[in-house]
Amino acid sequence: MNPYKIEGPAIISFSGGRTSGFMLRQILDAHDGKLPDDVIVCFQNTGLEHPMTYEFVKEVEDNWQVPVLWLEMTVEQKGDKTKYGYTVTNYEKASRKGEPFKELIKKRNYLPNPVARFCTTEMKVFTVRRYVEEELGWDEWDTCVGLRADEPWRVASLKKDNRKDNPISPLHQAGHTVQDVMNFWKSSDFDLRLPGGDNTFGNCVGCFLKGRDKLQRIMENNPEHFRWWIDMEKMIGGTFRSDRPSYDQMFTEITVQGKLFDDRYPTESMPCMCHD
Repeated sequence: MNPYKIEGPAIISFSGGRTSGFMLRQILDAHDGKLPDDVIVCFQNTGLEHPMTYEFVKEVEDNWQVPVLWLEMTVEQKGDKTKYGYTVTNYEKASRKGEPFKELIKKRNYLPNPVARFCTTEMKVFTVRRYVEEELGWDEWDTCVGLRADEPWRVASLKKDNRKDNPISPLHQAGHTVQDVMNFWKSSDFDLRLPGGDNTFGNCVGCFLKGRDKLQRIMENNPEHFRWWIDMEKMIGGTFRSDRPSYDQMFTEITVQGKLFDDRYPTESMPCMCHD
């Protein structure tokens, strides 16, 4: 059976990256270009994506004539109770200054970190779950995530228990790798135009899970991408990671001293629930 022939109810998780975009195209082709009514494409915005990510999502909508549901997490305080919710937005109105993420940090009053990654859980996983339950009334559904055949460790980490939003990885099932993804976009009429030509600037541009090499490339290209992260650490009075300098220190080192890290600090990026 074609793993891209998705039976609803299902959510296609489109991160705004090449891999999940490739997955979406394969699913569309498996359905002769039109998705079933109960298969919905969703992009959950944190407000910290690279500007080209927003352009890419819009191009996918326009070029492939597929509706994309743009969602953002909301936080509302009613008395002593906090209500996490969602708002439906679009390309024109989507947050681009980290507003949803800032509201989440203000409410929690501490920063996400490699151990407590509540940013992805709240802004992506729970946000679409709330929409599906409240707007669509689904009790159970599949969530298509863009994990490839060359990412077995990430596929293995998917929770296959009784989650109502059961994650599935059609790319992995189909045997598609990063090379298949890149070959597809090389022959496409449009592409994700991130700086450097790879996914260094993908997802939240300054994400604390990115390794030092990626952060250095980003800072050298445009240090202003880190202003939001600096402001959040100052607002809370802490850091996103305890095993390396603060964003302010990193910003100073690369802009003033011309050197980001030395060998004392970890270089590898850490895995996250976010995907390309």
